[in-house]
Amino acid sequence: KDPLLSADIRRIVAARRGDLIGLRDSAIVLVGFAGGFRRSELAFIDVCDLKFSADGVVVSVRKSKTDQEGAGREVGLPFGSSPDTCPVRALRQWFDRAGITEGPVFRSVGRYGHVSRRGLHKDSIGKLLKRAAMRAGLQVDELSGHSLRAGCVTQAAMNGVREFIIMKQTGHKTVATLRRYIRSGEIFRENAAAG
Repeated sequence: KDPLLSADIRRIVAARRGDLIGLRDSAIVLVGFAGGFRRSELAFIDVCDLKFSADGVVVSVRKSKTDQEGAGREVGLPFGSSPDTCPVRALRQWFDRAGITEGPVFRSVGRYGHVSRRGLHKDSIGKLLKRAAMRAGLQVDELSGHSLRAGCVTQAAMNGVREFIIMKQTGHKTVATLRRYIRSGEIFRENAAAG
């Protein structure tokens, strides 16, 4: 699936709905992109997994696809340079408006603004991402919940972030897997024909 890059993320957030669903969707998009999270990791984040500080928020990922034993890892999400695309501020806004103080971070919102007590299913992440991207006028055929993770890795590589640092953020276990993302991000940046 296609990665969502920084420009795409800005477009999605700018075109968000003006209600509680829009706040939730923006928080999912910004946290998912900044953390390089898998959709299952996003769906399973609990309020007790978050530690807010003056630098941002640390997300404790208790279990993931490549960590079946549940050793976990911590992922730092720093404050963004723009308030509109800051994952930390987006989380705070979502919590404040939705009245969330414990339990799952990302939840469904009913037609009349009722926030569920149960967390979103991992399969719903891709659907809501596609709806948000469509609202922003993006092509959605090749997007999925994985587009946030792929976008984080691709954009970081395009910006010159070292592989080790990217792997630390995303939890990738092998450089070979990571390079599948990076290759598409570097195809024009490091191009023999351009030289």
